[in-house]
Amino acid sequence: MKNLIYAFASLLFMVSCSQGTAQENMTVSELNKVEFNKDNDKVVLDVRTPEEYAEGNIEGSQNIDFLKTDYFTSSIEGLDKNKTYYVICRSGGRSARASDQMRAAGFKNVVNVTGGMLAWQAANLPVKK
Repeated sequence: MKNLIYAFASLLFMVSCSQGTAQENMTVSELNKVEFNKDNDKVVLDVRTPEEYAEGNIEGSQNIDFLKTDYFTSSIEGLDKNKTYYVICRSGGRSARASDQMRAAGFKNVVNVTGGMLAWQAANLPVKK
């Protein structure tokens, strides 16, 4: 019986570790340290509305409104799935859902920025208006 319990626990552990569905997250401070290069293989993807984006955004970021579901879905189809995307929104909720959707669509390198633009601005990091 004891061996059966250990075997079941081991199997459960292996299955949970192999799922690969854990959300990759990063803080705004960590994002601020990322070195972006001229190859554009790293992209900050802002998923707020165009109005929110116009109020202030991260220099060089790309805006695709996550709330326009069909638009977002069709827009990400045109993105390079080999690039790394740092997904940010207002506070972290939309970006987490957008990151999940992108992974489900086959993107391998998607990072959700926790705290969003509220955290970015609270940390006094540069904002383009």
